Amino acid sequence: MKKISPFYFLIIMAVGAACIGTVMPVANAPLGTPQIFQAAPTSDPTTYGGIKINGSSDFIAQTRAALTLLEQKAPDAFQKIQAYVGIIEEGKHSGMWAWEQPPRYEVGDQTAFYSVTWYASTIAHDATHSELYAQYQAAHPNQPVPEDAYGGVEIERFCNGYQLEVLKRIGAPQNEIDYMSTLDGTHCDVDHDGDCDWDDYENRNW
Repeated sequence: MKKISPFYFLIIMAVGAACIGTVMPVANAPLGTPQIFQAAPTSDPTTYGGIKINGSSDFIAQTRAALTLLEQKAPDAFQKIQAYVGIIEEGKHSGMWAWEQPPRYEVGDQTAFYSVTWYASTIAHDATHSELYAQYQAAHPNQPVPEDAYGGVEIERFCNGYQLEVLKRIGAPQNEIDYMSTLDGTHCDVDHDGDCDWDDYENRNW
């Protein structure tokens, strides 16, 4: 398949959603004190449920805690993540690189360390962007995947709705649920020029 240009956009949300690349960005997290949660030690802490985790020791621990929470309280969301996210990687900004093999969720520290519940919900959010990308690709083999098949404001609203559902199921605090309820899918347009593109990704503070 022809490789998609990075100028097409994607995914993420942090008390809001998460996306980038060919996926879409996540909205800023609600104000609060960042938290770091320690995951139980394992023989290979950089892998969880078949998902590779790349980053600092604190990032790996926080990611394992978020995935553990999802596996325990929203197992269907966890299974979606296993199917559509192969790598979770600490980065400067947050976004879902759905066209990569395996699909990679890049996560900024503001998203990862806001809270374990918020972070967990953003992983589910971005996995939905990646799922939509994969579904279009499967239904239209050998064709480029258009941006609006997995990104854009309407798709972002859809992923936000799923993220809100996950927040409730994993016991997120009310302020995160309330914040998520206010998001309308336009958080990807950081520079307010009417589109969600590479400039918006570069300007993200999450």
